[in-house]
Amino acid sequence: MAYFISDLAYFLSFLCNLGALLLIVEWLVHALPGAWLNPVRKGFFELSFPLLQWSDRFLSFRLDSFNARGLLTAILLLAVGFCGIPWLVVLGYSLRG
Repeated sequence: MAYFISDLAYFLSFLCNLGALLLIVEWLVHALPGAWLNPVRKGFFELSFPLLQWSDRFLSFRLDSFNARGLLTAILLLAVGFCGIPWLVVLGYSLRG
């Protein structure tokens, strides 16, 4: 059971880091100029829409025309992935006996 908890924690850490990478790349693609990137922007937006929808409810922050919803969610996911989930790994191995 301890190995299952640890493996699950590693998987959750991977998902948090992947979600943060997706949000950061989506933000960077939206910051680049050019109409030729519109299909790429649309694809990244469709992939990251569930995370952006969650952040609109809980982490809505605007500073004039800058909407930091995706960036704040990416920072939160990175913090959870690097600081919170490794404690689950330690807990899982400590339950081993």
